[in-house]
Amino acid sequence: MQNFIKSYNTIGILNLKSNESGYTSTFGINKFSDLSSKEFQQRLSNIAPSQKSRSTMKKASPFLKRHKRQVDELPDSVDLRYEKVNGRYIVGNIVKDQGSCACCWGFAVTAVAEAVYAANVGPFTYLSEQELCDCATPGSLGCTGGDLVWGTEYIMGRGLAASSTYKWDEHRANQSGMCVSEENKRVLVEDKFDYYFADRYNAEEEIMAMLVQWKSPVAASFAVGNRFRSYSDGVLVEQDCDLKGPSFHAGAIIGYGSERDYFGRIQKYWIVRNSWGPYDWGNEDGYFKVIRGRDWCGIESIGAVGGRIADHTHA
Repeated sequence: MQNFIKSYNTIGILNLKSNESGYTSTFGINKFSDLSSKEFQQRLSNIAPSQKSRSTMKKASPFLKRHKRQVDELPDSVDLRYEKVNGRYIVGNIVKDQGSCACCWGFAVTAVAEAVYAANVGPFTYLSEQELCDCATPGSLGCTGGDLVWGTEYIMGRGLAASSTYKWDEHRANQSGMCVSEENKRVLVEDKFDYYFADRYNAEEEIMAMLVQWKSPVAASFAVGNRFRSYSDGVLVEQDCDLKGPSFHAGAIIGYGSERDYFGRIQKYWIVRNSWGPYDWGNEDGYFKVIRGRDWCGIESIGAVGGRIADHTHA
């Protein structure tokens, strides 16, 4: 009860500050409201995202060229939830729930791979976060946190099975030696994807928007504070996160747009797919909106990755 009362009071303060600032973001009670800070932290990654420069990512071939014409021609808004290729949707309608396992990094990378596979190969197939959580961790347990680079490099080198054949178990990756990947069960074949990595020196909002417009979602890591923990709806603008850690999370950017806040200011935003399920957190069916172009809590600069089928390039 003490944790709940603390959350309730914090939420009241957050809503008051947001309202006074004219922002659309609201905050509310959810499934985390009765957890202590330590209990909530256990559901987040305690591993700081990689800060590798794109030039050091030898396995990631460069497939993007920044052209002013392409940036200028970007549409004002994109939402891949409603995009179809050859009559099929490319983003799954079920927002998955990682439960108590801090494998957000695996869910974010898998969401990218699912959409790119559906857009270029198809049909849409839910892929296995569990395989990444079990097999893509270099000497650590997948449920204690991870890095987008781990999942990306694993897929590029090994491929990935469908979730129907390698099923999710939120407690499984709390143990080591649980990897049971089988080559003949892989839906997504290795060496078929290229990726773009951002870092603190190469944060480029336009490149990320171009990827989304090209039907390539962007997985991104970010630091977490009380505002994200208690998010309800609207656009998150204010930051209360610590980029030094230890609380990190990851999601898949599947769209962007803009809206006016209550003071009439235009707020550009990203639409991000979370992995805390469609219910009991937020009122956006498992998605959230965050301010675009300001590197909110590092979302545009700490470990962003977008994927494309390797054989498809854009000049």
